Amino acid sequence: MDQTITLAEINWQFIAGGLALFLYGIKLMGDSLTNFAGTKIRSYIEKYTSSPISAIFVGILMTGIMQSSSATTVIAISLVRAGLMNLKQAIGITLGANIGTTVTAILIGFDLDYLAYFIILVGVLIYMLSDKKRSTYAGEIIIGFGLLFIGLNMMGGALKDLKNIEGFETFVVKMSTTPVLGAIVGAIVTGVIQSSSAIVGIVQSLYQTDALTLKASLGLVFGANIGTTVTALLASIGGTISAKKTSMFHIIFNVGVSIIFLILLTPYYHLLLLVSEKFALNRMMTIAVGHFMFNFLGMLIFLPFISKFGEILDKLIPGKDELAIDYGKVEFDEQMIKNFPAGALKQARLAIESASALALQTLQTSQQYLETGDKKYFDKVNQIEEIVNSQDTEIATYLLKISKENLSSDMILEYSVDLQVQKNFERISDLAQNLAEYYAMIYDSGEKISEDAMEELKDVYDLISNIYVNAVEVFKTNDITLYDTMKDDENKLNQLEYQLRESHFNRLTTKHVKATVETSLFVDIIGTLERIGDHAFNIARITFKPIKTHDEKTNPSEFFE
Repeated sequence: MDQTITLAEINWQFIAGGLALFLYGIKLMGDSLTNFAGTKIRSYIEKYTSSPISAIFVGILMTGIMQSSSATTVIAISLVRAGLMNLKQAIGITLGANIGTTVTAILIGFDLDYLAYFIILVGVLIYMLSDKKRSTYAGEIIIGFGLLFIGLNMMGGALKDLKNIEGFETFVVKMSTTPVLGAIVGAIVTGVIQSSSAIVGIVQSLYQTDALTLKASLGLVFGANIGTTVTALLASIGGTISAKKTSMFHIIFNVGVSIIFLILLTPYYHLLLLVSEKFALNRMMTIAVGHFMFNFLGMLIFLPFISKFGEILDKLIPGKDELAIDYGKVEFDEQMIKNFPAGALKQARLAIESASALALQTLQTSQQYLETGDKKYFDKVNQIEEIVNSQDTEIATYLLKISKENLSSDMILEYSVDLQVQKNFERISDLAQNLAEYYAMIYDSGEKISEDAMEELKDVYDLISNIYVNAVEVFKTNDITLYDTMKDDENKLNQLEYQLRESHFNRLTTKHVKATVETSLFVDIIGTLERIGDHAFNIARITFKPIKTHDEKTNPSEFFE
């Protein structure tokens, strides 16, 4: 019989250190897998979440990659907040996330304690010898994988002594006969640690060493699922109505499934024992399979009622969202930067597309002022330009924060393109405001623009507007054919500017036109219009040929510091 010990005799340093290694292993493996996958995760989300089933598979994939159902759920909430995903898609991903989170427990179930040290050695060698980012990420994935087992092994040696503490066995018996107690403990600890994988891993170790019974273990596992809802709840605070609905579904699903299985614990316990005996599972794998079956069956229970839950959530949280990105208002999700930088880049791009519409409006309003001389258009140009400047600051700041993350090479390239394109949009709006100021000088002097000059300027505006609209389309779609067409338009603009300069000087010399404010500013006006055309063409060019700096290749944030 084991000797009774006190709490002070437990090797808490091994429990603390093992938990730290375990959590860090999960984080390192998840972050590195995410970086290794790059923007592909975002592509999967955009392309394959059209139906509930496909959204579930995306949720499983995301959680399997990031090793955190909480992170996946937070990302789904963030994407809903940003207007990149609807509620049904988010519900599907949430269902999949709960299945994907069982991957860690299944990996632990293989019991690779002895091999873990060799696994880490392989990962470190790959990391140290790699000269490419993807190889570095691969090394980090393997290191994180090894750390899972080393951390768990450290904890396991100390955790097995818990059963020798006076009163612990009685507490375990109580959790076995009253599984709700185990669920409450599991929920509280998971809510504090913010990792259900860690709690399930600890439960696996305790069950393996006979410190816990299977029923008590299942109660703790069910509770861990409830504890993960804390992260989602925090992520929805201050968010859109759809984000709050997504968080509410996450809570209803996790709590609801846990309650169902707590009620059916005895038959589920016997089913799990049957599966364990049938496939000769070790104790750690038994908990892993129990965790998987619990979440998989829970998903099957909720799947047919996704549409119904949408209606229920609409009643529980009434109202509709306003557009996340509107004129003069850009709402960025700061949490997405850490949790899902690829999604944050997508949100930034949507904001840039919004800014592109405003910059075009500045240009069009300057033309309205040119043609009418109505002062209200001059005021409108200044108002829009102020909004564009404000948006530019917010977008640039958000992109800068993204750049400080450990981005993959394709995300660095996307960041570089987006930042350069946004600066061109902002500059176009600036120049359009300059045009309005030129026109104001002419009209304030009591002059009018001649018919010939007005027709010539209208031709330039038409050509520039066409270049601008095509440039935005190239930026959105990466249409190389359209980009090639734009090269001809840019040449036409250069030729047109030269012809207008010649025409203007001919008017001054041959027709003996008197020097006026209009005549003195005309060359500046067509020069400014030509520069707007250059910036518009730059947007399309940068989409395919971004300007790379040495700093951006290594650490994009250094370029701004």
